[in-house]
Amino acid sequence: MTSTERKSQSSAIETLQSLVVAFVLAMVFRGFVVEGFVIPTGSMAPTLLGQHLLMHSDQTGQDFSVGFDARRSTSPDRFSDPLLGRNIPLSRSQAKKIQPRGGDRVVVLKTLFPFFDPERYDVVVFKNPTDTQGQSANYIKRLIGLPGETLWIADGDIFAKRGNAPFSIQRKPEYIQKSLWSTVSNSDAIPTDALSLTRSWSPPWKGNPNSSWTFANRIWSCGSSELSTLEWDQNKILIDDWIPYNMLMPVVRQEPMSDIRVSATLTPEANTLTAGFTLEANGMRFAWLLSSNSASLVLSSISGDLIQNVEIPCKGFEAGEPLRAEFWHADQMMSMYLNGEKVGELLYDFGPEQRLRLATGSGPSVPIEDIAGRGGKPAKLIWQFEGSPLNITRLQVDHDLYYRSSRLASRATKNPTSAGNEKIVEIGSPAFGTHPDKLAVLHEDQFMMAGDNSAYSLDGRLWGNPDQFVAAQFDDSPFVVHRNLLIGKAWSVYWPAVNKLGPLPIIPDFGRVRFIR
Repeated sequence: MTSTERKSQSSAIETLQSLVVAFVLAMVFRGFVVEGFVIPTGSMAPTLLGQHLLMHSDQTGQDFSVGFDARRSTSPDRFSDPLLGRNIPLSRSQAKKIQPRGGDRVVVLKTLFPFFDPERYDVVVFKNPTDTQGQSANYIKRLIGLPGETLWIADGDIFAKRGNAPFSIQRKPEYIQKSLWSTVSNSDAIPTDALSLTRSWSPPWKGNPNSSWTFANRIWSCGSSELSTLEWDQNKILIDDWIPYNMLMPVVRQEPMSDIRVSATLTPEANTLTAGFTLEANGMRFAWLLSSNSASLVLSSISGDLIQNVEIPCKGFEAGEPLRAEFWHADQMMSMYLNGEKVGELLYDFGPEQRLRLATGSGPSVPIEDIAGRGGKPAKLIWQFEGSPLNITRLQVDHDLYYRSSRLASRATKNPTSAGNEKIVEIGSPAFGTHPDKLAVLHEDQFMMAGDNSAYSLDGRLWGNPDQFVAAQFDDSPFVVHRNLLIGKAWSVYWPAVNKLGPLPIIPDFGRVRFIR
């Protein structure tokens, strides 16, 4: 063998060794550090998207994602522009412009949970306790319940306690809450050609007195310094837990929402403007008040009895200067943001029983068992202005997540029922954690998970018995996820909403690369 041949052979061996080492390191990295997963369904929409259609409205310029299943109808008649209203369909030419996209691909950190406990409202990947060996072996949901807790889902919110302590509301961290608002209406989204719509359209806000208000070029203008109001019309757009992603899904009863954010940019002609926003919901009146040098948050009964108030010293209105105001009501907390900065909050802590009685208008004589699982009534939204003419731009309404109550279907018992669990998985009984007769009692190493798209999520409220492997190896309790089934925390969407190049889904929408909140 010549010297050249020996060098060539040595180089080939070194290359092969390098490839083997790289492959081993990659497998170790994938197995123990991070791993990519594909989102197959829309149970976490709109946070994470499964296979879907990207629709476009020429009327508002709005792009929106709609969950897609080849087994369901995609008739053009079923598409609407969500910011104009669910009863105003897209034109047939627009509705036929279907762009199928694959599910988001996410990076999962697998190194965190061996060293740090998962936290409530983390988005977590775990082995599906009902089917650890099948095609749906990996699930991704939001963690809502921790070991040692008792949970009660009431009127869409999460309440928890430990031991004999009273239930308390479980609020989402601010950075998570910001990511979960879903837009209901935006004054910037108006039809460019209202005459071509198949149904008449007008803004969902109504000015009073009507003579003081005009709406043109996406601007609400009030020409009076006398008391004037803008009131939301629930007949135009109902504020409930519907999201555009579910446009093609089977129709279900929607739940009215009281956890909302209302925001607007206010530009007064004089610094004497006083602005207020009132939300009437759950038998309560929530008021945000703002003037030139102060603000306040007020919680009172519908009859006007003061329950709580917070005074906020802050810089408010100046003549001719736009001020961006955001008023939040979520997880039994009122917040006010001015020009993007939080200036004050008011916390209240009704327990789940009181919350349900207020939401349903039921007195103490009605057994709580009869109203558990029922939702509230549509909220009332009113802006009040006095002291100066003004212009309003970017007037927007958003709603929060809503964790629904439901009843167990037959799939809850597709796996064998362990002795002693017969009652908890009874078909037709309330979903886990949604009724005082079936509170979610979590023992050591047990977690509860729920999907963001609660209306169409098979999650810890509903999935029932674990499979035989989980029951034998870890835990035979229905509805829960054992610690040993946790894979990791979903960290980011690295390859989102894949388009197809011919038959191959290889072109991502890089504009939607994002961290997962």
